[in-house]
Amino acid sequence: MKKEKMRVNKYLALCGLGARRKVEQYITGGRVTINGVIVTDLSYQVDPDTDIVVVDRKKVTPIGRYYYLMLNKPKGYITTLDDIENRPVVMDLLPQKYRETGVFPVGRLDRDTEGLLLLTNDGELSYRLTHPKFGVPKEYVVELDRPLEFKDKIKIEKGIRLYGTRTNPAVILPLSKNGTVVKITITEGKKRQVRLTFQYSGYKVKKLKRTAFGPVKLTGVNSGDFRTLKEKEVKSLKALFKQTEPAQ
Repeated sequence: MKKEKMRVNKYLALCGLGARRKVEQYITGGRVTINGVIVTDLSYQVDPDTDIVVVDRKKVTPIGRYYYLMLNKPKGYITTLDDIENRPVVMDLLPQKYRETGVFPVGRLDRDTEGLLLLTNDGELSYRLTHPKFGVPKEYVVELDRPLEFKDKIKIEKGIRLYGTRTNPAVILPLSKNGTVVKITITEGKKRQVRLTFQYSGYKVKKLKRTAFGPVKLTGVNSGDFRTLKEKEVKSLKALFKQTEPAQ
């Protein structure tokens, strides 16, 4: 059966080279050739049946098996594949075989943030889970240096100015009687968004831990350990995108 053509960034994501936003750097950087010709046009349509796609002089094809992992990231680890300063990275916590399959982190947690980090070699799913237009909720438990005042709770929930734009509405629920521990749910993933959101409102974040990503909860894994996602968890992530398909 003949396969349908697809945009080159989607094709590269299916090859396990990373989420679509990451592989776009390969394209715009002139590192991708199709049938011997350098392609820098992000809208280029690849024919999976006939086109020969090469990245950095290596032919790439869609991978046959996808892996989906949940890591309980400890504090002090960088969310990247490697680090030029030789700091600990999250991939150090996984067996080498997963690096060989092209597994990479889905989005980021900053160095001082703990908790749920998804990793996969499914570039298409990673793209959908992290792109703001899909609005996938992410849940964090935050410990503050002082009780969260009601006026600040309302302000944050409505959205604040961050990086020149207003953040999407959030939901905050108290988890402690004294109001210093709260749960916040956001639908974006701006750099250090949760920390800066509270910092700009006059609070210091003493501890930050992600406890959910979409329908997947941080369960069954100790800090520094990982597990493969259960089949029902993978299905629940993919089910997020069956109803609405935003335009490319």
